[in-house]
Amino acid sequence: MSTATEIAEFIQLWDCVQEVQFSDSSDTIIWKWTANGMYSSKSAYDNQFVGSYCTFNANAIWKAKAEGKHRLFAWLLVQDKIQTADNLTRKGIACNSICCFCDQEQESAAHLCLHCVFAQQVWNLVQNWTDGLISLPPSGIGIEEWWNLMINSTTSENRNKVAAILIYTAWNIWNERNRRIFQGSSQQPTAVLGFIKEEMEVRRQAFDMEQCSLFS
Repeated sequence: MSTATEIAEFIQLWDCVQEVQFSDSSDTIIWKWTANGMYSSKSAYDNQFVGSYCTFNANAIWKAKAEGKHRLFAWLLVQDKIQTADNLTRKGIACNSICCFCDQEQESAAHLCLHCVFAQQVWNLVQNWTDGLISLPPSGIGIEEWWNLMINSTTSENRNKVAAILIYTAWNIWNERNRRIFQGSSQQPTAVLGFIKEEMEVRRQAFDMEQCSLFS
């Protein structure tokens, strides 16, 4: 050993072999994620989530009176995983980082769907339409914190309804953003409210039809 690197490698190797114990028994393969050392697909699946945890009420999303694509969008939104400019930039994808609504702030999920002046106008209309069941997103609040606040501050009887309104509102704000970027067209906040009402009515009718078919 003539270099400092070789000496360092030797010390690391020495530390590793101190934990090795030799025996006369045959080698065996042990799956360390089960108590009996046997492999199971369930333990392999569960191991993927070791160290991760969920801090928002995902059940409220999946039980919301909304279509599957809307619930999936909400699930991504609350985790800040929708393809807003800040997320695209982190992935190395070139894009305009400025919000297409206000043309002033950096685009993020929280700004776009909650805090932008356009989003605030939509939420104000929704607040009036629901007679205060839905309130304006507080200034500076994050997406996950906002979701938890809105869901936990309502009654258990209204939870699924509130979740649906939150989902459809955020979804239509997102759709308006995409119309402006990809189609070069725009709608006023009142029109976005109309889309929210229309989609929720379509879902209500579909749900009524599903219920009728179950009992017919």
